[in-house]
Amino acid sequence: MKQIVVNQHAAVLEEADAPVLTDAHPHRVLVKVKYSSISPGTELNLIHNMEVPAGFKLGYSASGEVIAVGSEVKDLKPGDLVACYGGPYVYHAEQLSVPRQLCVKLSSDKWLREAALVGLGSVAIHSVRRIGLQFGETVWVVGLGLLGQLIVQYCKQANYRVLATDMDPARVETARSFGVEAYLANDERLDEHIDRFTDGHGFDGIALVAHSHSSKIIASSMEKIAFRGKFVLVGNVPIEFPRELFFQKEADFLIARAAGPGRYDEQYEDGNIDYPKSYVRWTEGRNMEEYVRQLEAGITNIAPLFTQEYSIHEAPQAYVAMKQDISKVLGVLLRYE
Repeated sequence: MKQIVVNQHAAVLEEADAPVLTDAHPHRVLVKVKYSSISPGTELNLIHNMEVPAGFKLGYSASGEVIAVGSEVKDLKPGDLVACYGGPYVYHAEQLSVPRQLCVKLSSDKWLREAALVGLGSVAIHSVRRIGLQFGETVWVVGLGLLGQLIVQYCKQANYRVLATDMDPARVETARSFGVEAYLANDERLDEHIDRFTDGHGFDGIALVAHSHSSKIIASSMEKIAFRGKFVLVGNVPIEFPRELFFQKEADFLIARAAGPGRYDEQYEDGNIDYPKSYVRWTEGRNMEEYVRQLEAGITNIAPLFTQEYSIHEAPQAYVAMKQDISKVLGVLLRYE
């Protein structure tokens, strides 16, 4: 089968043995992939990271058809359609062996394309849960890449009052199409817009989704938070900020890690040991299910977020094109014929 790996700081298409189900993993599901989604910022960073070894498998979110199930999987069967998420089990490849806990059943093939975004979709849902605001409170989403656009939609669905910013005009327009107030980050009247939007109190919550090598973005956005507001770091930014600013605001600083409780827990993911719902309402798997529920109910608008689609055979060219001008990229799909 074909898969995409890192080699000499480039994305390379290579041949590999297809995975098989074994008695050692009775809770696995064998999936024939139909679509996988590229996370542009994350994957380009991995390609150019000197510490990433040759042969590293790129990708972590896909959709496809079940072709076999392990002996302990009772609620899925060959022919079912699923969305799946989570490295090292999910990557860009024609076939995957995925823990049942990381698969969500789809109602029909109508949703296969959008379901391939289940990874970032569930990350966005978990991020909004971490913000934890009340009905009608204000939130500033800083950064409107693919993840930021999803967070904007989920904040709006939670009936938060949303203002969003980005350096790219096209991304600002996309956010506006979802019915939120959005501006260029360097808008000369941004302070005026924020004061009006928050009645001069500052934001109840800030979601920092931008990627930056500078920690100054934390301090500059923190200045716009309300007293006892919540600051949630979602993007990849150095965590350095002045204590005095947080002290004055008595602000909560929170991290949103991946798709929620269960992520990176091998017993949960591959051992199929779920967290009791009475103690953990929203696990990684339940956030994935919520993404699919909202998708199939037509609540979340995913289609405008896909800006490119490539065949798996064209994957190396896709990464080259993204690197040349990532500003034009939001969601990128790989199609498996």
